[in-house]
Amino acid sequence: MGKNTLRLALLAGGLLGLAGRADASSFTVNPIKVFLSDKDQSALLTLQNQSTEELRFKVLVQEWKQSPQGEMQLADTKDIVVYPGLLTLAPGAERKLRVGSTVQAGAAEKTYRVFVEELPPLRSAKENTKSEVRVLTKMGIPIFVRPAKPVSMGTVEGMGLAKGSLTFTLKNTGNVHFLVQSVEVKAMDAAGANTFEKSVEGWYVLSGGTRIWQLEIPKAACLKSKKLSVEVQTAENKFDGKLDVQPAGCGP
Repeated sequence: MGKNTLRLALLAGGLLGLAGRADASSFTVNPIKVFLSDKDQSALLTLQNQSTEELRFKVLVQEWKQSPQGEMQLADTKDIVVYPGLLTLAPGAERKLRVGSTVQAGAAEKTYRVFVEELPPLRSAKENTKSEVRVLTKMGIPIFVRPAKPVSMGTVEGMGLAKGSLTFTLKNTGNVHFLVQSVEVKAMDAAGANTFEKSVEGWYVLSGGTRIWQLEIPKAACLKSKKLSVEVQTAENKFDGKLDVQPAGCGP
């Protein structure tokens, strides 16, 4: 499978408390990101049925924003259209989906997600049995409407230590999203030796958005530390922040 193909194959055999057989289908969507602009206002997605049975799908697009905790916030939109919205694929068959923008690009990137959702199969009452559990899959593909002059920038802000809990904020100060590849948190003593080190998860930070992290520093390590550092790595940039450790911040 190529790096630009997202394979959905949910295995339901491990579901607890369900008797009988559990079935799951498999399909692919390619590519896994869509970039639109004033120059390129439409793109094609390839949906392929890789299962051994006929599959039905519903396709829709929603505006995509994020909370500071990284949670998706979705809303209905008419900015992006997709065709077809409903389709059926035979085993092994594929279909092109056309995604198009109805809005002009702005000064900042606009973000959406196109959702490909598997629908229940059309079966007769005789074919449905209580011993069979059907697992349906749903995938969201990011859509980015890029500005004319993309700028990727960010800062680590608001670093604070209280009761042994470190809080910091990653702010996207550019006009396009970035994907956080790694977040490394380190505490160091007066000689520069590490007293604590931890990697935390990262994800998309959308244009103008923020992501807040909070993690505990063990008290023994905290009291030995003089400095804390945060280093965020994206595909394009590296952002970092530093904080002097005060013993009072390590807790009572």
